[in-house]
Amino acid sequence: MDDSSFLNEGGDHLDLLLATSEIGVWELDAATGDAVRNLRHDQIFGHDALLDRWSAEIFLTYVFEEDRERVGELLRSALKDGEPWAFEARIRRADGVDRWISARGVPRLAPSGEVSKLIGHVIDITELKQNEDRLKLLSRELNHRVSNTFTIMNSMIRHASKKASTVEQFAETLMERLGALARSNRVLVAEEAKRSSLREILTMEMEAFAGWQKRISINGTTDFWFSGEASEALAMIFHELLTNAVKHGALSISSGHVAIDISTGPDRQVRIDWVETGGPALPRDRRQGIGSTILQNAMRGEGSVTLDFAPEGLICRIVVNDGFQREVPEAPLAPSTLSVEEPPAVDKSFSGVRVMVVEDDPIIGLDLSDILKARGATVMGPFTTVATALVALREGPDVALLDLNLGQETTDDVARQLSKLSIPFVVLSGQNDFSSLDEAFATAPLISKPFREQDLLNGLARFV
Repeated sequence: MDDSSFLNEGGDHLDLLLATSEIGVWELDAATGDAVRNLRHDQIFGHDALLDRWSAEIFLTYVFEEDRERVGELLRSALKDGEPWAFEARIRRADGVDRWISARGVPRLAPSGEVSKLIGHVIDITELKQNEDRLKLLSRELNHRVSNTFTIMNSMIRHASKKASTVEQFAETLMERLGALARSNRVLVAEEAKRSSLREILTMEMEAFAGWQKRISINGTTDFWFSGEASEALAMIFHELLTNAVKHGALSISSGHVAIDISTGPDRQVRIDWVETGGPALPRDRRQGIGSTILQNAMRGEGSVTLDFAPEGLICRIVVNDGFQREVPEAPLAPSTLSVEEPPAVDKSFSGVRVMVVEDDPIIGLDLSDILKARGATVMGPFTTVATALVALREGPDVALLDLNLGQETTDDVARQLSKLSIPFVVLSGQNDFSSLDEAFATAPLISKPFREQDLLNGLARFV
């Protein structure tokens, strides 16, 4: 095809471009106020076919009333002063649907210097605006949640320090509660069904207390779905109940048992009764600590938690109001047993084992080094960049501990090189979604932050 043929067919190419880019084009006559436009233009405003007539006045009737004066003034300025006309506004289409548009026009001048017409385009930006709104909402929620989390941590430190008699006891209590916070956060960012399912909340907390399931019975359906706030509250409540039962209650001796009875009440309330039997007798005089405070205030006015410290065992009734519930997903979760088996704890010396640590956070890196050195390992690192980690591989580590993200870079290249050299590694990450990992990570154990020391040691011990 020669150049002239291509130019002659330019109109077809332009039509194709406009059609595939979803752009409405228009040309407004300054003298008459009437406009010509393409079909996509009128479709953006809710019409299946071109209208017989379009004008600036007709256009403004579609604009939301609170935006109308601003957009009209911009149009008048463009026609009077020859300024470009650009804006974003909300419209209500002919079919009653509310949308966002972005429009831009530029003036064309007559020989006299006056504006003779405006030509421009309009596009539907509703999806973009919705994404912006979601990001703003997520940002506000993240700021709120981070602030609350630090406040909760401060409270935990103050209360734990009052009751702990040794530094070790204080550290253990604090780490357990921080782990509960982390697990509740994973519930909030999980898939919608899992995030809201009572079954998944119970499963998640029982994973942290694996080994006790045979002495816990669950009666009634767990197919209830709750809001994110309720999921977080219930995760904290069950953590406190399990912790108390293991340390002081029914699960602290071999004859004890816990029954979790689930039922529904009036106004779509969900009732969860935690009943301990067979444990040690509870003292009559009890001092209320942070555990009881968490239990009694966790539902934030959308339910209640009542505690009965009966001599034969603790009875806790949790009531969740309708306002904290969600509709059942269209594809409900398949039945599950809520049973979790804990792998046996590995008590193994790492003496003589060279462990390469790839972690960019200095505090976490120091903690990992201390844990490994206490077991006799020789620690290489911590390495905080991919480049330094790749160089360190020349020294031949026996096993590696690998964070997924180092600042703005990922450790995919390190994982591939480790796999190529047949050096096993364990992944340690604060990331919640591992579905998009490179195939080099396929066989590596995945441990989520914050981690339990025993989980970390178990993951490494399988390779040494």
